Amino acid sequence: MVVMIVFIASVTFTEGLKQYLRLCKVNRSDINQDELALLRKQNRHLEERVQTLEKIVTDGSHDLKREINAL
Repeated sequence: MVVMIVFIASVTFTEGLKQYLRLCKVNRSDINQDELALLRKQNRHLEERVQTLEKIVTDGSHDLKREINAL
């Protein structure tokens, strides 16, 4: 009889712990979604800056200035 009570209590505790951990995981994923959105925004901003720098560097007048300065 005691073994059955201990078994039932341990199974109940284990299932409760699983539910609690799953709930914590969902809350953490919500936080991660906010962080992910922020990182995506920063990534877009950096991509725009890189595109601007690529335009400046590949501009023909930039090459001419560099050649003149090299002389």
